[in-house]
Amino acid sequence: MNTSQAILNLNSDEPIVCRSVWISDIHLGTKHAQVDELLEFLRVVDCKYLYIVGDFIDGWELKFRWFWRDEYNVLIQKILRKSRKQTKVIYITGNHDEFVDQFAGMRFGSVVMAHQVIHTAADGKKYLVIHGHQADGLTHFNHLLEKLGSHLYNWILDLNLYFNRLRRALGFGYWSLAAYLKSKAKSAVKFVTEYESTLASMARNQQADGVICGHIHRAEMKMIDGVQYLNCGDWVESCTALIEDFDGKIKLIHFHETDVLRSGRGPGPHDASDGRQGNGRGGGPPHRRRNARRERVAADAGLLRIGDEDCRPATADAGVQI
Repeated sequence: MNTSQAILNLNSDEPIVCRSVWISDIHLGTKHAQVDELLEFLRVVDCKYLYIVGDFIDGWELKFRWFWRDEYNVLIQKILRKSRKQTKVIYITGNHDEFVDQFAGMRFGSVVMAHQVIHTAADGKKYLVIHGHQADGLTHFNHLLEKLGSHLYNWILDLNLYFNRLRRALGFGYWSLAAYLKSKAKSAVKFVTEYESTLASMARNQQADGVICGHIHRAEMKMIDGVQYLNCGDWVESCTALIEDFDGKIKLIHFHETDVLRSGRGPGPHDASDGRQGNGRGGGPPHRRRNARRERVAADAGLLRIGDEDCRPATADAGVQI
């Protein structure tokens, strides 16, 4: 598999068609969620598989302080509209949205909930898709300290918000204070290195060629002891995503570096590709609406496997397929 980093041209009215998209760590419920940017990204990208790799909703922050904008509802409606068309949505649960863990293994129409899955790329290579908090020691051993760290991170983001307003006024681009601090702190660098190595080992244990994750808000593509490590980043600061084309090549997309953020125009109609506005009620064929009930995915057939049916070469591994 060929991996590279790319800048996505979002100024075109033509949709960008790809096989798979991975987004992670949107953190709906916090004021720092970059929802307008994500809506613009989803407006111009059409895919067969859309992965939400955990922390879509920040249950921790909502429990501490309720914050919900209308744009959050628009984003949820946009994803559901995609699921009623040609897109299969796979929701991987994280630690900030742990309240949806109870639905793991269930299918809601074309939306599948899971803790982790195996994705088969178009070239036949397999990737463990997992949020990544399973490799974070704080998640397992000190939940309170993890939540305190989350509040500290939000404070840094508040400071970063005002700092970048000043930078924009002076004609400079976006700069992440949190990313800078993480890159300079030796303990943070050590944590990230151990985190990446642990996830690579988890992928190796599943006989996967690579791992696709999120959690640490650090987009990255690298090889670790023969395992491809791919982190799709976040939509709080970096606004990054992973995209797979129909040959199995995966690219890391940096939204903050696209022309649309410097063009002076706001996001376009978020549902232009739908041919209609509104909340999407009544969308999709009647038989899809009748069958949009909860279904339990078999739990005794191994990890859920996605993409096997149209990969090249064909695979026939055991496991649940969709």
